Amino acid sequence: MDGIKRFLIALSIAGCGGGGGGGMPTDGGDGPGTGHDADIDGMPAPANDRCANATTISIASVHSEISATAAGANADLAAPCGTAGTPDVFFKFTLTRREVIYADTFGATGNTTLYFASSCVAARTASTTPGDAVCSTGACGTSQSQVVALLDPGTHYLVLAGQGAAMIHFQHAEVGNGTVTHLAAGSSTSTGTTSSDSGLLYACEAGGAENAYWWHSCPSAAGGAFVASTCTGTDFDTMMSLQMPGADQVLCDDDSCSVQSSIGTNIPAGAGLFVLAVDGFSTAKHGNYTLSVTRP
Repeated sequence: MDGIKRFLIALSIAGCGGGGGGGMPTDGGDGPGTGHDADIDGMPAPANDRCANATTISIASVHSEISATAAGANADLAAPCGTAGTPDVFFKFTLTRREVIYADTFGATGNTTLYFASSCVAARTASTTPGDAVCSTGACGTSQSQVVALLDPGTHYLVLAGQGAAMIHFQHAEVGNGTVTHLAAGSSTSTGTTSSDSGLLYACEAGGAENAYWWHSCPSAAGGAFVASTCTGTDFDTMMSLQMPGADQVLCDDDSCSVQSSIGTNIPAGAGLFVLAVDGFSTAKHGNYTLSVTRP
């Protein structure tokens, strides 16, 4: 009898009898967007665990540093790259004009995946412009991520998937409504045409039509000398701008060579986004141009 009593007591202590409530803990949440998700593995779910509660990224500044963690989060939206079923958290931002959007997680200690989504249920999979990356994992030879996309006015989503914390470096630069071209490293010469209906770029308060050229760099980038010029082969009064949102700088030039433009500066080392624009001085200034560039 003593042995049977000891066995029954052991079962009671283990929670198998008397309403002890044994078994594995479960999420027990009320579903996506409710904001009532229970702790996962003993960790509280982040406030932006569900897309309906996405953290808003302000575009008032051209660059932001956003502390984020997916620890304790649910896995809601499958990344187009990376591993399915990885916990994710959501961010949203609203654009009033067309811009190039950049984000990275360089410096995080764990593996991360970053990607853009057009809604709470649809990750972006199609390229937005040549040279972009709408989903990234293992960027620049690291275990972190670096995304860039050309996005129209409206509300967009950025999703971080991973197992821990990361600092998201978010940058953006306007490009107007003209052509947008990826600018390769080294020296290059290209020709283009701006038209009267190609839009308005607010950088440098230029009043005419514009075309934009962009690139982004890795953390290992050494930086270096940059020169851009429309001084030859151009038949209208140009203005030129170089946006470096990571350095919070916009360089402008007008009439460096007659009515043409040139910019010379040093590009900072490290990761970031850069946008060069060939613009017209006024709405009446547009036409054919030749752009010569040397960049790191």
